[in-house]
Amino acid sequence: MAGGTQLDYTLQAFSVAVAGTMYAGAADKCTLPKMKKKMEEHRGGGMLMGRKISLGYEAMEFGTSIIAADPNLLAQGGLYLGNRDLVFSVRGYLDGDNNAQHTAICQMAGEVSDLDFGDWSPGKLAKVDFKASLYAVALQIDSNTIWRIDAKNGIYNVGGNDFYAAIKTALGL
Repeated sequence: MAGGTQLDYTLQAFSVAVAGTMYAGAADKCTLPKMKKKMEEHRGGGMLMGRKISLGYEAMEFGTSIIAADPNLLAQGGLYLGNRDLVFSVRGYLDGDNNAQHTAICQMAGEVSDLDFGDWSPGKLAKVDFKASLYAVALQIDSNTIWRIDAKNGIYNVGGNDFYAAIKTALGL
């Protein structure tokens, strides 16, 4: 493929784990957290036009669809169980041109915010869709940490650089 784009990160398979229970083969889809910046427009006196300023990130969510009505999974959605520090993970196998092989791992922490049983009918899979509201996300591809964000513990690391260190120092943390 001289001069062409290498297709080295094509997802071939993935597994989902919720609170230590692996649902390999039972998760038919998942949605990793969207990294969306919170932007606010500002136009001060003397400025020719407005400018958007980044104010951190929007709240993050993780969602998946599991084809198992597992009581252990369903119990994680309890309101008063103290399940606000659940650990979720998605592991993926990616491959591509020239025999490329990669491992992706997304680890997350938060609490289950939605459980949706959908429509059940005889002879059909009993799917459970759930979403989790997250306070921490870490993405690693092969042995490289792409990002690690933890709002609860004041961690903001992108590409191995701790961008939150100066803020923590200024705040005496």
